[in-house]
Amino acid sequence: MPSDATRLYQAVLRDVRAPISIRLRRAFSEWTVGKGFPPANPGSALVEHEANGARLRMERRVDCGRYVLDEPCDGGTLRTRVTYTESVPGMTGWVLVTVDQHGGDNTMNGAAQGSTQGSEQGPEQGFAPGFVPAYLRTSRITDGGVHLEDSPAVVDEHEVQRLVHALTEHRRRVPVVVVSVDAKDTDAARSRARYLSTATAGAAVVALLADLRAQDRFNQAMGAGLGVFGGGIRTYVAPFDPAEERYPYRHLPMGGALIRGEGERALDRAIDGIIGETARRTPPEDVQKTLRVVNRVLAGRAELREIAEAVTARGPAGDPAKDELFRRMMAKTVRPAPPTAAKEQATKNGAPPEGTETSKPSDQPPLSPLPSPSPGSAPSMVFDPAGLAQSVADTVVKELRTELESALSLALTSGNSGEESRGLSREIRTLAAHVAGLRDLVIERHGDDELLDQAEDDADRLAHDMETLRDEHHLLLEEYAEAVIDVHRLTERVRHLERKLAEAGRPMYGVAVEDDRFEPASLAETLIEARQRLTHLVILDTDAAATRLDVHHPALARTWAVKAWDALRALDDFAGARSAGRFAGGFYEWCANGSPGRHVIPVGMLSMRESQSVTNRPKFSDPRTFDVPTTVDPSGRLLMEAHVKLRPVGYPAPRMYFHDDAGGATGKIWIGYLGDHLPNTRTN
Repeated sequence: MPSDATRLYQAVLRDVRAPISIRLRRAFSEWTVGKGFPPANPGSALVEHEANGARLRMERRVDCGRYVLDEPCDGGTLRTRVTYTESVPGMTGWVLVTVDQHGGDNTMNGAAQGSTQGSEQGPEQGFAPGFVPAYLRTSRITDGGVHLEDSPAVVDEHEVQRLVHALTEHRRRVPVVVVSVDAKDTDAARSRARYLSTATAGAAVVALLADLRAQDRFNQAMGAGLGVFGGGIRTYVAPFDPAEERYPYRHLPMGGALIRGEGERALDRAIDGIIGETARRTPPEDVQKTLRVVNRVLAGRAELREIAEAVTARGPAGDPAKDELFRRMMAKTVRPAPPTAAKEQATKNGAPPEGTETSKPSDQPPLSPLPSPSPGSAPSMVFDPAGLAQSVADTVVKELRTELESALSLALTSGNSGEESRGLSREIRTLAAHVAGLRDLVIERHGDDELLDQAEDDADRLAHDMETLRDEHHLLLEEYAEAVIDVHRLTERVRHLERKLAEAGRPMYGVAVEDDRFEPASLAETLIEARQRLTHLVILDTDAAATRLDVHHPALARTWAVKAWDALRALDDFAGARSAGRFAGGFYEWCANGSPGRHVIPVGMLSMRESQSVTNRPKFSDPRTFDVPTTVDPSGRLLMEAHVKLRPVGYPAPRMYFHDDAGGATGKIWIGYLGDHLPNTRTN
């Protein structure tokens, strides 16, 4: 970076989904169109334009590319540079976004020029470039450790553990900003979280605590001095471990009173520090190495294959435990001392070295030197302490005992006396004692029949208790199903009476009027009715999974059907309002801030995202990926993370997965799955 340049923003975006170029070009082009540039031609390898004193250059070559936008700013130039390369073996594809100010007044607060807060006439107080949130929406993009989102992540009490896991993730590079609940203004915290998320997109993660229960649980997990409360915010930098943190104020808090008093000015100061955390960080090693190669490829001085070669040149990282084992084994290896110069010279002259006795020629053939193990082979060793102990014990008991006794007898009766004989005897006795102790240890670990019998008796008793509890649980489930149906029926009755009172303007209690109430008896019936009546929903092929629950769990199916119907109606009501512009938030906010006449479900039934252990592993993410039209996702396949928990815990625990496109091209909610709990780390 030139000496007159100031780094205002930097983000390293890891994108495993190929191709990066199409999604990145679309988001970047839509942003530059708002600045007066024509849309980018996807078929051109090089695009150059000028508009309003700004210059744009977009170039690509096969799997890598670079976009540069220069804008006039305070007597200088504001340069936004976007460099990317697709994934290669050993490295996830990455996008490096930087914003630098060259010359002029280097006192800008933040990095973004022309973001959603900027203007077309020049860079104002802004932060992340405006295309970054749009690009983050195209896939699951990370910083290498945590998911980078385009909007605040709402964290309820059930999601707190996931937030703590993200904070302590050792691969995390970006700060995590946690926004607490403001009891004086419930909407203020959401507004602050949205402002922070837009301004720091790609350079930070913003988490919004949904309510006081979530806040209390989060602060309890953080411990003394590391919590956040009272409408304030706190920035947790990396690395972070609440159990070992010695300097709590390294993770800067900002009080709610200050934010309420100064408003966005206070948030802007916080944003400067947040963006500064990533702007001054050196990119990861693999990005640095491949970035140099990408620049040479775009300049025509290198081939594309050299990107992959730069990655593999690092070499695979060995297992530290195996490397330590190899080091200790080599330390115990006795190597022959190298010959001295005098001995080497005597050997060349054919005479024995000075100071040595001439030995008689031996009839035995010379011994070949033992091959020394190569360090490259050490990582492939598998060390099993229990197996090694058993093998040693068996060998001693079955094969080596006679040899040890013979060696001991030989040492005692040998003609050599003095210190040499006593030393040899002592070493052999010590070895025998160690081997005997090792054998006894193995026997103790593998043979305690009395404890095994006691454990089997306890298992039988617990099995009987479990069977009794299972019967009681079955009775309680039936009672619970009846209670849920009664509550649903009474709720519908109240809605009906309230509607009639509003229409007539006078009391109408007790009047039975026919209406469209529906009480499903099974999940299959729920899906059939929803397809006919709920016009803002599209239900994909999930009938078989729902029917299996009806068949295998008839006692619970009616309860789940009622809950599923309530959830589907709430989604339909939300999609209608969202697509018509009557509501601007998400489904979680729709349910959390329900108003009279609005169909909602308890937010405790909602989970808007899956854990990283699920989304990052194909064996778990593939069952959650469903076929959708290309208008919803260009690939025709979409990972659906948001789901409704028809039963929070236990077995079975049905789930309904959906994708919110109410504010998108289709204006609908897409239901991908209704059935039993899909595989995760606890079920497999």
